[in-house]
Amino acid sequence: MSLPKVSSHFVSEKISAVRWLPEQLQQSDRFVTGSWDMDHNFVRLYRLQSNQYADTSVDYIPRCNDKVDMEADVTAMEFVDKNTLAVSCADGHMSLMNVHRAVEEDQLQRTARSERLHYFRYSNKSAPCTGLSVYGGDIATVGEDGCVNIMNASNVKQVKRTIEADSMSLLSVCYISQQQLVAANRMGIIRVLDARAATAAQPKLFVGVASEDEKSSNFVSAMSTHPMQQHILLCGTEEGSITVWDLRNLQGPASYLSAHDSPITDIGFHRKDPSKVFTAAEAGVVWMWTENKLIGERNLQDGSSAWLSGDRVRSLISVNGVLEKIRKSINSFDTNGSRLLCGSDTEAVYLIDNIF
Repeated sequence: MSLPKVSSHFVSEKISAVRWLPEQLQQSDRFVTGSWDMDHNFVRLYRLQSNQYADTSVDYIPRCNDKVDMEADVTAMEFVDKNTLAVSCADGHMSLMNVHRAVEEDQLQRTARSERLHYFRYSNKSAPCTGLSVYGGDIATVGEDGCVNIMNASNVKQVKRTIEADSMSLLSVCYISQQQLVAANRMGIIRVLDARAATAAQPKLFVGVASEDEKSSNFVSAMSTHPMQQHILLCGTEEGSITVWDLRNLQGPASYLSAHDSPITDIGFHRKDPSKVFTAAEAGVVWMWTENKLIGERNLQDGSSAWLSGDRVRSLISVNGVLEKIRKSINSFDTNGSRLLCGSDTEAVYLIDNIF
């Protein structure tokens, strides 16, 4: 196996979100970035090209093909399909972008922008849209107003459902199925919501994330579900720990791991190999968590998961540093085949080849 190869590429923007463009039969060589905390924020479309310069240690360099000017900080991005990108912003709106692939210059165009989705009721000021999740053609957004908005990509001007889920800021959201989603608030409370029901008819299903200090709150900063077993929910937290929930049994966490010594900014399973999980943290690191091979084989047979093993989880999963000592927050990552892409407050993107 080849050793991982890390290359850094400075883009002169603080990057809040990165996503590879979906490809069916090949490893993607295109990606999009969203910026934050700049005088002008953009969503940019990049394409990897062979390095023609003297530095032969770097095989590919990204070249920006197109960009779209945004009204506020980009807070989250997800692809609805292979050409349609949903982008949430800190002004309470959500936009759809269309990617047009071409031989020479790819193009990125905004095709729709929602009405204001999130706002504070009493002041009528816009509330930041803090996250989004996609399931099929449906898009769910959460914001600092404590609301969840659900719409379809075919018409983002019309909100299908608004759920007043919480009295405080919601920081992350994740679909479990087309009918159910989970949302986490600033106090570490995770709510299971029915995408079909109005606020008054919502089930009273909620749990509190674990914390090393029982007297302090520990908010959920990132969430991810297993791509094939969506009852397995991983929550990265403010204290840097990982709390694992089996959504079929909410009496208590399935597992709890002390992980980073700074808040986790992103967490997710590898899109094609769910035996691997990645976590990014504010300290400027990215770790890869890998299930023991024998455990992975057993999972295929009986549907169990090392992540649901309680106190034994540490002995069943190994962890390796993929990106270290960046010194500023790694805010977002995405996997594609053997490549890992990371965006950071260093105004750079990091491309790691041969991650396994």
